[in-house]
Amino acid sequence: KQELARNFTMLNNLAISTSVLSFFVLADTYGKYGLAYGGPVSVIWGWVICSAFSLVVAFCLAELLSAYPTSGGIYYWSWVLAPVRHRTAICWMAGWLNLLGQVAFTAGLEYSLAEAIAGVVFLQTGGPSGSGLRLSKTALFGIMALMLLVHSILNSLTSAITAFTNMVSFFWHVIATLALCTVILLTARPLNSAQYVLTTWASDMGEHGTSPGYTFLMGLLMSQWTIMGYDASIHVVEETIDGENAGSLALVGSVCACSGLGFVLLLSLTFAMPSMYNILNQDNATGGHGAILQLLWDVFKKRYGNGYGALGLSYIPLIGLFFCANASLCANARMAYAFSRDGAMPGARIWRRLTQRSRLPVKACWLMALLALLLGLPCVYNDLFFATVSAGSVVALSLSYGIPICLRIFHDKHSFLPGPFNLGRAGRTLAVVACSWILLTSLVFTLPTSYPVTPGSANYTAALIMAVLAVAAVLFYAPGFGGKVWFTGPAPNLD
Repeated sequence: KQELARNFTMLNNLAISTSVLSFFVLADTYGKYGLAYGGPVSVIWGWVICSAFSLVVAFCLAELLSAYPTSGGIYYWSWVLAPVRHRTAICWMAGWLNLLGQVAFTAGLEYSLAEAIAGVVFLQTGGPSGSGLRLSKTALFGIMALMLLVHSILNSLTSAITAFTNMVSFFWHVIATLALCTVILLTARPLNSAQYVLTTWASDMGEHGTSPGYTFLMGLLMSQWTIMGYDASIHVVEETIDGENAGSLALVGSVCACSGLGFVLLLSLTFAMPSMYNILNQDNATGGHGAILQLLWDVFKKRYGNGYGALGLSYIPLIGLFFCANASLCANARMAYAFSRDGAMPGARIWRRLTQRSRLPVKACWLMALLALLLGLPCVYNDLFFATVSAGSVVALSLSYGIPICLRIFHDKHSFLPGPFNLGRAGRTLAVVACSWILLTSLVFTLPTSYPVTPGSANYTAALIMAVLAVAAVLFYAPGFGGKVWFTGPAPNLD
């Protein structure tokens, strides 16, 4: 039964997914996880590696999406492909990993947006001269709450407005990014050499006490957190015309667009970068409010004697982050709606309701915004918790992607009926590669980021993932009221 309004074209679907994959989240992570863990080599080659393997994962998900074009996506495929005896438990765990991973991802994006706003405010009020306004932690949380409010309203109006805002976002990511790259390359003097950009290894940047190989793996978080969330194409597929074709093409296309444009941006930034050490200095001109913001300031200051030319350009990543967080909440709401439609969430009867006029999951949208706000609260007051949420969202989402892909490897090939987007004989080989990459990154991002390990530098990502799995397990296995008693998987919904 068609419940959601099917108004999106393939381009609309592509725009939503590309917006979620916004490379403007590099505004802070370019320095914090890229330059700090190996310098240019980690930034450039880490991006290339993550892009290549993310594309493999995207191809595997696109094949499943074409065969089963439903908003539930990840957990629905897990139920279809899993052994009958265990399908409800596997479906349940995949769904909760995906749902809570998306909540963490949205919280991280909203926090990054609030930080970007704080950086622009600092510059606009004369930060480099020493009189800049530094927003308090409470003010930062207030901005985050305000942004979530705005995004919730935008996603609660009509599907036409959702489509329009994401189309604007798509063209902003393409045109504004190319304009930004052009300006900084024309302004920077002198440019760094290709040898510097492609081969410089700065192992002393963060003094992490780890080997070069280990440091490089830690630096992958910059790229993998950016190229994450492409399941947005899946969650809006029931609103997409010709979803079994358009959804799959949009999913793969969004990863290609993000990887390509992101690579151009990273090359431009690294070629133009005057000093990587200054970017990581918390007492720099921009007050440590973002690596790209400081880089732009340094470029203009070196060329013209002051960095105020960076003020105008600073709005490009800021607006991109605004659109990114907005699209993430859009996809998050659809997942919550689909999961509630099958009765897998507490209060499912409330969250599955659509508004009569717009046919949008408004209640689910506001619930996800509230959960993101609650998860974002400790991020504001503790940088270590933000790092945990960032890595945790990558691990949770990656594991949720890996469950149906892994099941596809062992599923009877004669009972799997592929859709129009079909990988053919390469399907299982690519699935093995995708699962191997997911296992590697999931392990890497739960390891300590520096040695010796102290309570202030420990990686609590594994604890966060275990907490998510524990919540899902309790909700499923609890005697009397757990999902094991009443949950039978995706519910039939026929016209």
